[in-house]
Amino acid sequence: MERQISSQNNNSDFITDVSGMEEIPIQYNDLENEILGKDLSSKSYNYEVDSYKLGSKYRKKLTLDDVQCTLLDRLSFNTNVFNEIEYCRVQILKQFLRLTDFLFKECVPINRSYHTVVDELTEIIIVLEYNYKNDSLNYKYTSESIQSDIFNHLLKLCENSVRDFYEIKRKINIDFKYTKPEILDKFNKKIVSKAEVFLENHKHQILDADYRTNLILNETNTNRWKTKFELIKSDYTNAVSFEREIARLAEVNINNPSVDSLYFEASKFISVFDKNSALRLYVYYLDKDLDSQKFDNRQLNKTIQKSLFTNVTQFTEFESIVNEFVRNRDLNSCIEKLNKIYLPKRKKIIIDTEAIEHVKRLDSEITQKLGDILSDDEENDYLHSESREDDNKNIAFSIANTSDDTIIKYEADLNFNDIQKDVLDLFEKNSFTILYSEFSDYMRSRQLFVGAAIESINEICFELLDDVLIEEEDEYLTINQEYFKKLLTHD
Repeated sequence: MERQISSQNNNSDFITDVSGMEEIPIQYNDLENEILGKDLSSKSYNYEVDSYKLGSKYRKKLTLDDVQCTLLDRLSFNTNVFNEIEYCRVQILKQFLRLTDFLFKECVPINRSYHTVVDELTEIIIVLEYNYKNDSLNYKYTSESIQSDIFNHLLKLCENSVRDFYEIKRKINIDFKYTKPEILDKFNKKIVSKAEVFLENHKHQILDADYRTNLILNETNTNRWKTKFELIKSDYTNAVSFEREIARLAEVNINNPSVDSLYFEASKFISVFDKNSALRLYVYYLDKDLDSQKFDNRQLNKTIQKSLFTNVTQFTEFESIVNEFVRNRDLNSCIEKLNKIYLPKRKKIIIDTEAIEHVKRLDSEITQKLGDILSDDEENDYLHSESREDDNKNIAFSIANTSDDTIIKYEADLNFNDIQKDVLDLFEKNSFTILYSEFSDYMRSRQLFVGAAIESINEICFELLDDVLIEEEDEYLTINQEYFKKLLTHD
């Protein structure tokens, strides 16, 4: 952490007030000693600290100086799936170092007897929460403990900042340990409000997630692809580049159980621009859907299908190609055939003299029927009659389902109905955590009530688990994975 504090002599440095009105002299070594709680000028300072502490662990990787190393040693992560990813943890720690550097240098305490706003707030908490005096035996221990609480809270703010940058909707809890209104008011004014502005203005310093990190993030946050997908749609120029971007997005979602939804939505979007591209992306959706635990077999709505198929021949040919793909899973062959659907079809004309003689012998009624059959307008008449059907219904592809319907996934004794099974499958597909609003939309689309569905499942499972299966946490609905495993058959 390179210091930028200006110097006027060899003994003192200056910190500029945030208002820019004056410079406040401070002792450089005193500031370091305050942070470290040690005298750095002493040759006896022990650098062989416990390796499990954050500062010691990341000293070389982040090129930490003594002040930074000791500061990080005071921190502890509440470990979770996100901050256990090494790349994410490094970005969090870098944000933390930038933030604390800002607080130490730029945020001047109102009471000039304190070196930093952290020291000032620490004193306020000691007085309001414990009423200790600075010469008491408990003062030093309590002071260090409070400062650690403050720094750990700043670490949480940094983690949420990195989560936000990586498009992770779920944030960690940032409730402060000390809840007295006077303390919270001082804490928010002196530190949190300034920290939040700083983190927002310095998000650009967080490095983009690398390939491996994106794989992990997308696997555990199954709807993360939607943000990037919206950006791809907004930048649409042509079908070739669109398919290329979708392929790249799908590549970093290869472990995401919802990757099939990406291809399905892509097929819907591109259908108004390029028919061939829409058919290819739909088959990619089927390919991923067939690999999933449950074959959903979602179909494009009738309006899209009408725009894709202008006659019965095209529709029938597509249906045949798709069913062949479901049977043999030859994706390359399927794509090759799809690319030919819209090519002009040449009809072979074979003159059969015997047939001509036969036709001549037919009576006028049969001749008229034959003329109707050979009429080029018949296909269009058929489609026109199709278009008069109820527009709210889909044209259903007759796609073969190769899954073994006899396989029983959940314990038979639980007697889940089809709706309850679909709800449990939905949770499994979304890594057992779903935004309440998204689950509500899903249930509304099926004309079902959220509360009733959750209550019915929890009631069935309670005797087995002696606990509720589906829990509401903040804005999310979650299922304990260990509980979920107990619902499955164990044959």
